[in-house]
Amino acid sequence: MIIEYTSPALRDLEELRIYLTGRSLSGLQNVIADIQEATISVSQSLSKGRKTSHDKILEKISPKYGYLLPYYIKGDTIYILRVYHPSRKPLDYQKIRP
Repeated sequence: MIIEYTSPALRDLEELRIYLTGRSLSGLQNVIADIQEATISVSQSLSKGRKTSHDKILEKISPKYGYLLPYYIKGDTIYILRVYHPSRKPLDYQKIRP
């Protein structure tokens, strides 16, 4: 499977990088590793994604820091739609476009 991050997901990662770079570089490395682990697990076990209110979108939660990774699958590509921490305002899955 091919994994692609959408523009909103890449923006989320950039915002996360900016936020954590000023606080803790090792913290940034740990969070990114956690997100990467969750992303890889999506491609290894497609059926383990949690259902969302949008019928085509599943989500994976990063194991250590709890980041939400909503995604959908089209053909042999997994599209990561966002990289989002639930301590922020809840995601509206009806506004996310797969």
